[in-house]
Amino acid sequence: MSNCVAVERRGPVARVRMQRGTNNAIAPDLTDALEATFSELAADGDCRVVVLESAHERYFSVGADLSGMGFDRSAPDAEERVLELVRRTARGFQAIEACPKPVIARINGHALGGGCELALCCDYRVMVEDGRSRIGQTEASLGIMPGAGGSQRLVRLIGRARALPLLLEARRLSATEAAAIGLVDRAVPPGELDREVDELALGFAGAATFALGLIKDAVNRGQDLPLAQALEVEARNFARAVLSEDAVAGIVAFFQRTKPEFKGR
Repeated sequence: MSNCVAVERRGPVARVRMQRGTNNAIAPDLTDALEATFSELAADGDCRVVVLESAHERYFSVGADLSGMGFDRSAPDAEERVLELVRRTARGFQAIEACPKPVIARINGHALGGGCELALCCDYRVMVEDGRSRIGQTEASLGIMPGAGGSQRLVRLIGRARALPLLLEARRLSATEAAAIGLVDRAVPPGELDREVDELALGFAGAATFALGLIKDAVNRGQDLPLAQALEVEARNFARAVLSEDAVAGIVAFFQRTKPEFKGR
């Protein structure tokens, strides 16, 4: 496992802990490690839910490692070199978004720029409200723009009318402000952060995660398709879900009025 990422398994819950430098600045070593880790967990039948968290007390991720962005503007291949870096970063983020298990971001501190983009790839964002921590796409304040999905995922999450001002003004929101517009799902006091994340993770650990993965896939693939094509994606995923072991367990339990024991397959 990379020095940038550590994985702790607690039964069906996998906790992916970012530990790059002092603040999890986004760079190829971190995003490559995230890509490898989430690809491995996606294929792990014993993993039912993933928590993405930080090893650093005051930071989830502060965004791009600017020290690695000193490109030679006069080089003939300058634009291609930038594109390769961005695409490499995007692959790591897309592995998180495509993971067929529920992914919860435990946001314990600042999630700015690329750190916000990272959180947007997760299914749930639980953020500490400590009067200090902020989240937002802050790239415009540096004369750049989001490059790993921020201008696209943010709009899809909260809508253009809310997202565009945040992007143009590089606003930094508290957890409470972010929760009010749907950027984060829950804003919780420091003493309740772990309890909220653990309760959410344990709830998913016993859920029909095979079906949840198919729901994620239908939403992710269908949102940009014409309705007829999106409905076909849903129909095919429905067929797979109905034929799963979890569906048998769920339907039998429904008629027997018992609690189903899902296996995630």
